Amino acid sequence: MNPQDFPVDYEGIFEAVENTLYEVGSREQIEKSLEPSKHLEGKRFSDEECYRKLVHIVFYSGFRAETVTKKLPIIDGHFPNYTTVSGFGARDVEHIRNDGRMIRHEGKIKACVENARIFQAIVTEHGSFQAWLDSLPYPGSDQEIIDLRDEFRRFAFLGERTAFHFMTDLGLPVLKPDRVIERIFKRLDLVQDNWKDDKLYAALIQEGRKFAKATGRPIRYVDSVFVAYGQMQTSDMGLDRGICLERNPACSVCRARKYCKYGARR
Repeated sequence: MNPQDFPVDYEGIFEAVENTLYEVGSREQIEKSLEPSKHLEGKRFSDEECYRKLVHIVFYSGFRAETVTKKLPIIDGHFPNYTTVSGFGARDVEHIRNDGRMIRHEGKIKACVENARIFQAIVTEHGSFQAWLDSLPYPGSDQEIIDLRDEFRRFAFLGERTAFHFMTDLGLPVLKPDRVIERIFKRLDLVQDNWKDDKLYAALIQEGRKFAKATGRPIRYVDSVFVAYGQMQTSDMGLDRGICLERNPACSVCRARKYCKYGARR
């Protein structure tokens, strides 16, 4: 049976998730944390802002968010802008690796240098990174979503999922189909458990768009709410822990439980 054989109450599900967040955490702190994600779609960025986002995503990839977040000022100091970093050589990489305050992952450091050169080539060709973004087609179909993702995989250290993270942070009409989103959407029976790789990623994004359309909220906000709901570390939002965790989810307080095949069994 396909998950979409029956109508889905996207608005009801999202309202239940959002209300649960407010009930178990600090509403004021949650709203403050989520507010920027309401205004990302359609926003235009300078070249420096886009490169900084790319650097951050490279360092977040595969690492605990809390670990990277507290190091961002140090990371930004070593990678101030793409024009400077594009000229880095082996000595510069070694200097960064020798900074005891830094995340001293050689692969990530080298990726940021390589990406600065790729970034510079795009700016040279198009006039600005934003102009390149503006030239990209809207990804409507599943295949178009994947094709657009592959445009961003030219950057080092951006994988099949992580490339979507960069796209999301740039305000493109996608969400990051990470494991938190995957877990929640599978529990809500929105995508099939056996779907994998590109088929799964495209399906998660399409479901995110349906939530955005039903609620009138930007897809980046939809992404942020669900990630907060299922992410273990949510102290920045005034939550002791997330709700829909991989292990020991708080089903007893979840208002979306009635929509969830996992919660219905508990």
